[in-house]
Amino acid sequence: MKFEWFVASRYLLSRRKQSFISIISIISIAGVGLGVATVILVIAVLDGVEHGLKERFLANEAHIALRLIDNGFYGDYQNKIEAIEDVEGVVAASPVVYSQLAVFREGSEQIEDVILIKGIEPEVEDKVTGFTKFVNGSYDFENDDLIEQARLLNNETIIGGIVLGSRLAQRLTVNEGDVLRLVVNMTEDKFSPGAFIPVIKNFVVIGFYESELTVYDDHITYIDLKAAQKIYNEVGRVNTIFVRLEDAELAPKMSEEIEEAAQFSVLEMPTTRTWMEKYAPLFAALELEKIATVIIEALIILVAAFNIASTLIMTVMEKTRDVGMLRTLGSSRGNIVRIFMIQGSVIGMLGTIAGTTLGLGICWLLSSNVVRPSPWFALGAVVILILFQIVIVLRRIMPHSKLRRVGLFVFWILVVCFGLYCLVVPISLKELGLSAIYQMNQLPIKVNWFFVGFINLLSFAICWLATIYPAWQASNLKPIEALQYE
Repeated sequence: MKFEWFVASRYLLSRRKQSFISIISIISIAGVGLGVATVILVIAVLDGVEHGLKERFLANEAHIALRLIDNGFYGDYQNKIEAIEDVEGVVAASPVVYSQLAVFREGSEQIEDVILIKGIEPEVEDKVTGFTKFVNGSYDFENDDLIEQARLLNNETIIGGIVLGSRLAQRLTVNEGDVLRLVVNMTEDKFSPGAFIPVIKNFVVIGFYESELTVYDDHITYIDLKAAQKIYNEVGRVNTIFVRLEDAELAPKMSEEIEEAAQFSVLEMPTTRTWMEKYAPLFAALELEKIATVIIEALIILVAAFNIASTLIMTVMEKTRDVGMLRTLGSSRGNIVRIFMIQGSVIGMLGTIAGTTLGLGICWLLSSNVVRPSPWFALGAVVILILFQIVIVLRRIMPHSKLRRVGLFVFWILVVCFGLYCLVVPISLKELGLSAIYQMNQLPIKVNWFFVGFINLLSFAICWLATIYPAWQASNLKPIEALQYE
């Protein structure tokens, strides 16, 4: 062992009169560790939320939507779709009539909500947005048994079936088989000038759309493409083409190529909108939160680094006589600097390692759905272990002081690990009533290994910088002044 490492290790493990310094060193290690663990955990949660939302959005959302600037209808959409699907990197494209309509229930006399309507071909739409995976019930818009039953029971014309978002259905208090009325248009009353009569089309609820995303489940409904074209008097025409890509991240790059491939006429003015543009404010807010979190947590680590600096300053003051002796025996100023920088760096390194281990461990526990013992069982087990340690292990089996210290350290590590294993469980947002806000049922965790490495380097760098001044101060002690009162 090199001379500097030997002396630094002795200072770190100082006993008796200097035990107070060792306690402060432990507190400094704990401060660095908690700072590192906190930032790893918080960033893992934010990355998990961002990744979870992105996955859910991309499972329900087309990567690119192609429409006219005025959202008008256009024909020849089949040829446009074939041309778009020939573009390299495109998986599929689907024709859609996309609009917003007022709605009210059967028996109601007033409009109850405004909803988004998507007229689709289920088999084609399934290739783009995975529509059928999220439908609870039927999506046979033309021939479902509930449609035939409604036609027999109602004197009014039933256009076809409709699939409602699950939260929308709860808000409207409708069930399968109920008739839903859509206000398609308003026409002027010939007998009352200035008055308007709503054009109403009736649909039967045949299923519910359950994506766990409020943006869909709370507002969107699906009907057959032909029915949508019929109610708008736009047979053979659509107003949107949805496109799915092999790589969703390439949407901004490929949008112009897809627009050109569709070959719109000179009078038509097409435009594209990517999923990134649609949800840009949300993901920008998440990125801002991550940046703010990193800054705040870096300040926590910085506070812990000040603790290291204060520990080293106190050590220098406590070891003034020792430093004087070392200088008298031939140690250079560089040796003294290295001794105290090694001491501070070891504290920072141990804190960083402990914090990384703790942070990653909690991340794993929060993402693991393994059944854990109850908290009361865990508390009882910990109490029994502590009594077992005090009564048997420490007093009888491990009488030797050094062996007892090692046993005590290992024991408390095991107790803390067992306590965390029992107490840290996945957080159910559904049980907390927050699933509608966060768009998911369980708090997601995603560890960013690049960031873990970065925060480790940052933490160690901050702790190392905190050692420079105390080490420099110690090296400037003059042997005569240090020993003049000895």
